[in-house]
Amino acid sequence: MEVTLPISKTDPFRKGIQLTIAASQDPACPVQAMKRFLTWDTHRSHEQPLFCIGRDTQQAFTRDYVVQKLQQLALQTGLGHGTWNGHSFRRGAATWAAEVGISETDIQTLGRWRSDAYKTYIEYSNQQRIALSKRFQVSQGSVS
Repeated sequence: MEVTLPISKTDPFRKGIQLTIAASQDPACPVQAMKRFLTWDTHRSHEQPLFCIGRDTQQAFTRDYVVQKLQQLALQTGLGHGTWNGHSFRRGAATWAAEVGISETDIQTLGRWRSDAYKTYIEYSNQQRIALSKRFQVSQGSVS
């Protein structure tokens, strides 16, 4: 499935960017979900934005709208007040990719990062940090 983002931070000339999303066997497969959605979504022209504010206005989501909804959902689900923002998705995706063993090069490519900045998005649990610390101590010969 290909998705076009009309404007992206990584698109300095604002020409839009094509994202390719592969199908998976996962129950939450976005490609299968989109196929189901499109069979249900018969009232909207395919030239209109896929994600719209309101049922009748057909106004495309804005960054501010998505961030506001993300913050509301975080509160409603009991996650409390946090620093939920547009980068929360990038941080979550990078962290998930690292957890499931996707290589750093692939994380950088999939996130469209040109620098090593993606590394600052990956969050490690206390358990992972302890394991890393132990591994470092063993390699230095200082674990008793």
